[in-house]
Amino acid sequence: MNFKKRLSAAAIVLGLSFGMTGATPDHPRKFDEFGDINCNDEMARLDNLAVQLGQEPNVRAVIIFYGGRRFRGRLPKQGEAAARAARLKPYLTERRGIPPGRIEVIDGGYTEDWHVEIWVIPVDASSPSSDHPLSIPIKDIKFQKGKATARQFKCQI
Repeated sequence: MNFKKRLSAAAIVLGLSFGMTGATPDHPRKFDEFGDINCNDEMARLDNLAVQLGQEPNVRAVIIFYGGRRFRGRLPKQGEAAARAARLKPYLTERRGIPPGRIEVIDGGYTEDWHVEIWVIPVDASSPSSDHPLSIPIKDIKFQKGKATARQFKCQI
């Protein structure tokens, strides 16, 4: 998807999500949530976030990622959730020009499926809790052999 189409889609989704939540810049709010989506869809969602951060200079983003009991139909590797999430902040800072201090990435532990929550909060507010109601203790997660690397999850831009 080319940049103009992604930006148009981002503006539409942003307008709908902001309008439906009734959120205000001085209250933490969940901005988006997604699971195992393709790179283009992930970048479109991050583009939405970059637009929102550009419109609200007094907020910052908190990205909480959760590993899953299974990943793409198989047991996950150690570090796979973090390796997949490692591309989120660099995309926003290097490609979209968001200052690194306005983005925090938190490892939320494990749930049934890998997913990400994106929160927009005032710059001086505490980060939202990463305690998920469906958390799974790491001792209950079975891993396949091997360790994941961020290089395995790099998007072609």
